[in-house]
Order: sequence, then C-alpha cells, then structure tokens
Amino acid sequence: MNAFQYAQNVVELFSLPDSYFRVRELLESDTADLDDIADVILLDPVLTSKLLKLANSAIYRLPYQVDSVSKALLVLGKTQVYNLILSIGISSACSQLNTNAIDLDRFWEQSVNAALIAKYLATHLGFKHADKAYVSGLLHNIGELILAQQNPEIATRCQEYTTEIKPWQLQQKILGFSYAICGAELLNLWQLPDPIVEPLALQHNTHYEARTPEQLVVHLAVRLALANQHPELYSIKTLVDPFLIELLELEQADLIKAINFCNTEGLFVLSVLNPRISTLY
Repeated sequence: MNAFQYAQNVVELFSLPDSYFRVRELLESDTADLDDIADVILLDPVLTSKLLKLANSAIYRLPYQVDSVSKALLVLGKTQVYNLILSIGISSACSQLNTNAIDLDRFWEQSVNAALIAKYLATHLGFKHADKAYVSGLLHNIGELILAQQNPEIATRCQEYTTEIKPWQLQQKILGFSYAICGAELLNLWQLPDPIVEPLALQHNTHYEARTPEQLVVHLAVRLALANQHPELYSIKTLVDPFLIELLELEQADLIKAINFCNTEGLFVLSVLNPRISTLY
C-alpha cells in the first residue's frame, strides 16, 4: 500500500470529535460571535477543561488567569483557540489507540517535545501564528500511529533506527515513504489548513532555501526533539545542519533554551493531552 491508502483506511477510525467541526464551522461563519463559539465549546466539559489548562500554561505566558472560555477566546483570539481545540481533538482521537507494536510513551513524549520546541522557536522568531507550528510539531509523527494500527509488524521494524540510519530513512527503506507523508495524507483527508499540514509533510526536506521560515522551524523542532529523546543515539550536532540555524538567524543558545522549555513544560502538556501516558512518569 502507498501512504494515501494507509491514511484512507484509518480516516474513520481516527475521527475528530463533533465539537471540533462545529467550532470550525462557527469560526468560518460571518455571523457567529465569540459567545456562539464559547457555547459550543462549553457543551464538551473535557474539551473545556483541557482548553483552559493549556491557556493558563507557560505555553502562552499570560500575565493573568484565564477562567472562562469566553475570556480565552478574547485573550488568545479565535485562531489560537481553534488550533488548541484541534490539538486536543486529535490527541483524544489518537489516544484511543491501544497497541503493543510501538512505544507509545516515546511517541507521545517526542510529539509533545516537538510541539513545544516549535512553539518556543516560532514565538522567539516573532511569527504571527506561532501556535500553528505547535500543532504541526505535535502531529509530526502521526503517521506512526496509522502504521501501528494497520501493520504492527512493520511499525515495530521502523523503530529499529540507529546512529547510522535515522528514523525517516528507515521508514523510507521499509515502506517506500516516510511517516511524514502518511500523516500529511490523513490530515489532508481531515481537511486541516495547509499552513499546518505543509510543514509536517516537508519536515525531512533539506532544500532549506526553497522553504518558508515556518516550515524550517518545524523541521528544526523535529530534529531537536529526536536528539532530546535519544541522547544515546543523536545530538544536535549530528542532526541539525549549521546552515539551517544560520538561515533562521538563531544561536546555539536559542536551541538549548527551546529544549529546556520542552523539558520543563512537557510533562504538564502530556498530562493535559494524554493523562494515561502522563501517569507513567
């Protein structure tokens, strides 16, 4: 099977909650106001709770408490709230998967780390919508869940990467495509926005000068998260091209700060997005 066929086979299994689609519909409406959107979110107590927890986390570093959905919408804006709801909804959908084929602890920790690193770097660089980088980082490896569900044996083999062969190289060798491509196919089937899907799809593309800063940040975040996850195999030096750091006008100290940020905030975000996983730490 190719990447699209794998994605197509699970599009119903990994289904987004109805509240996400209703919120998206209202956000795209010319007549709906913030109260209409808040009312739909409040119909889902779990979504409401997670949204407020994340809004009050260090991800946004707000100087005051956000104690209502309406206030979250007012302070963060509709776009940021939409992206938070998207990340919560997809995490909830993926959390239903129960498989021994892959190390789910590793999968979730690396996903959250990539999200937080991407968010930190995008904010540091002054991106207008840094939260889109956060969502792309969080979903960067969702293709692994797609394979684990349909072909556990191959998903297990794809975990056997080494110093010499990186994860995406092993995936390409075994499957003929990477998890990035498979994940992007699923997100396209879900009709997610291109600014979220494209950085994910291009995360292993090393033609840096032909890509946007947003795409480069997600690429960098994925590499840093992998180095942070597997210090016994990889380092920043072995995974990150110095030219990329120069292109983004970053310093080595910025990368270290981004990693420290994810290490500090990662467990909290895990506890919000996937409580089952966080209880293991």
